[in-house]
Amino acid sequence: MFRWRWLVISLWLAAGVVGLFAVPQVGSILRAGGFSADGIEAEQALARYEAAFGDVGAPIQIVFHHDTLRANEPEFVAQAMVALAPLSNLPEVTAVLPFWDQPAQVSPSGSTAYAMVTVDIEPEFAHHIVPALRENLGPTDLDVHVAGAAVFYADIQALSEADLQRSEAIGLPFALITLLLVFGSIPAAGIPVLAGGASVVVGLAAIWGVGQFTSFSIFALNVVTLVGLGLGADYSLFLVSRFREELADGRTTAEAVERTVATAGRAVVFSGLAVLTGLSSLMIFEFMMLRSIGVGGAIVVLIAMAAATTFVPAMLAVLGPRVNAWRIWRPRLGPRNGWGRLAHAVMRRPVPVFLGVTTFLVVLGLPFLHVRISAPDASVLTTDAPSRQAFDLLRTEFGEGHVAPLFLVSVFPEGPLSAEAIAAQHRLGRALKEDPRVARVRGLASVDDRITLPQYQLLYRDAPAIGDPYVRAIAGTLARGNTSVMIVEPSVASISPEVGELVAAIREYRDAEGLDLLVGGGGAGLTDFVDRLYTDFPKAVAIILSVTFVVLAILFRSIVLPLKAVLLNVLSLLASFGALVLVFQDGWLSNVLRFEPLGFIEATLPIILFALLFGLSMDYEVFLLSRVKEAYDEGHSNTDSVAIGLERSGSVITSAALVVIVVCLAFVTADIVLIKAVGLGAAIAVFVDAAIVRSLLVPATMRLLGRWNWWAPRWMSGTHRGLR
Repeated sequence: MFRWRWLVISLWLAAGVVGLFAVPQVGSILRAGGFSADGIEAEQALARYEAAFGDVGAPIQIVFHHDTLRANEPEFVAQAMVALAPLSNLPEVTAVLPFWDQPAQVSPSGSTAYAMVTVDIEPEFAHHIVPALRENLGPTDLDVHVAGAAVFYADIQALSEADLQRSEAIGLPFALITLLLVFGSIPAAGIPVLAGGASVVVGLAAIWGVGQFTSFSIFALNVVTLVGLGLGADYSLFLVSRFREELADGRTTAEAVERTVATAGRAVVFSGLAVLTGLSSLMIFEFMMLRSIGVGGAIVVLIAMAAATTFVPAMLAVLGPRVNAWRIWRPRLGPRNGWGRLAHAVMRRPVPVFLGVTTFLVVLGLPFLHVRISAPDASVLTTDAPSRQAFDLLRTEFGEGHVAPLFLVSVFPEGPLSAEAIAAQHRLGRALKEDPRVARVRGLASVDDRITLPQYQLLYRDAPAIGDPYVRAIAGTLARGNTSVMIVEPSVASISPEVGELVAAIREYRDAEGLDLLVGGGGAGLTDFVDRLYTDFPKAVAIILSVTFVVLAILFRSIVLPLKAVLLNVLSLLASFGALVLVFQDGWLSNVLRFEPLGFIEATLPIILFALLFGLSMDYEVFLLSRVKEAYDEGHSNTDSVAIGLERSGSVITSAALVVIVVCLAFVTADIVLIKAVGLGAAIAVFVDAAIVRSLLVPATMRLLGRWNWWAPRWMSGTHRGLR
């Protein structure tokens, strides 16, 4: 590395310059959605519906509201016509279904109505047309909102990009200030910032390239940036600290670089593998949203590892002793040998420390026992986001269930208008209307409660010649071939537990009655999404735990140390999960953090945090135990090795954790609750891990385990001293 230092720096600078041109294009590859998968019933229901009725595309609602005018008044209709007229000129718009032809699109109060706009764009990219729709609406005195899934994702992308710029503007300067206080030298502090920035820029450019061949979710952008910035700075800090230590021991620049790469660089590789394992586990999920975070995260981790083991050593080789130049004043924190004294103090009373800290972490995690998991809707956005305002207006004016109704798609071999089919649909409709979780039902045999079953059968007996024009329109809308659809509007929000119970009840009724019926739509899709997520989550956990165990066993040539590390990491993460429930579900600190409590934890949050933080927390375990193992291999006892290892790494681990916490807290300023929660959850987990687990629980457990820390089968211990 020393010999090729200028070439390495040149290559990284070239990659950074190329990356700067690619980064602005990253938004073009981001896709909406990512919460569906083949094989779940809600998707099968949608496929059945589209096979019979045609592609639903990406419907967008243009919502009109006026405090005094009513939607059936000529002035209201005329104003709406003026607003809608320019949309037909957009080539992507295929149809506009106005509210004056569809009574169901007018609210019960009459003050709100919406037109349905269909566009000829894949649903994953439909959010790209939203700005054009907003710009092309004609002038009107009505309040106009644009609503729908595409609008939600358009706002998510806009807010994500704004959140990212804000987080970087806050995080990088504060990270630099933190590093200046840690190192007391401008060059030493600047290297981790450069490495972190390079990891993000080159990583996002690589994602843009990979995005030409695979899908990336809108939600992946900020999570991937947080990982790249945090790990890039984190790993670099460990190398810079070790390099300065080697220089202080009297080694030349070349020797110090070689020794740094061989020790801290090796630890970075194994630590990076742990993080890589965690994020790569997200690829086993069927949902594009999680897979893209896994792919993007893995790419950025590899680049952060490469930057730490090539770019950073090259910069250190060029600077040499000048890494300590341009000294600045910094406060001295704590007494000399403070970490060693702390380790000895803990190991003198390992049982009380172990029991006390473990109890504290378990208590922190207890709120997770009452966690409520749900999928996101527009409520994850701030109340001033345009799509959130439209969502709230529709929910208020039309009812909770109208925004995201359930649709029941049935197949009847004899046809949906046959007497037997009408009887089955009539029984189902009556059962649904009696359920308090249902607000209204639209179906072939649910037109009017005053109509009896024999009358429905008589109405539909001669389908082509149905006399009643309204019933004829209903039949044309809800029946096609041998397929019928029933629209069910719940009386509560689609993300509520009651809707999940309603979906389960409908499916139980279907099975009991022997109907060929599939349940899809809002609440069904959310229920199936969460169920499939947490069916696959144990597999991801098993992969993370087992691969991390194997990697650490290879690094430390021990069975006990990796097992202890895995168990302590799980305990640390559970404590942070408990804190997230208190904050984002129960609303603690919601005023301080500027968000509206959701009343639930977004379904992907525990999975993303477990995958990310298990590896990130393992960083500090790897660096601490690497120094402990060095001391043990030098001939020190188990107790002295722990004290020496903590003394050598304690301040560095604390400093690295502080930098990561600063970066994560910068993402807490995000307007999107999911990103805010990831930032806060990561900050809490890193704080608990570095301040409590590594400084107190690790020394206590290693003292209790004694020589068994180093036990390994003879075949894997090699030249290691093993038990003694």
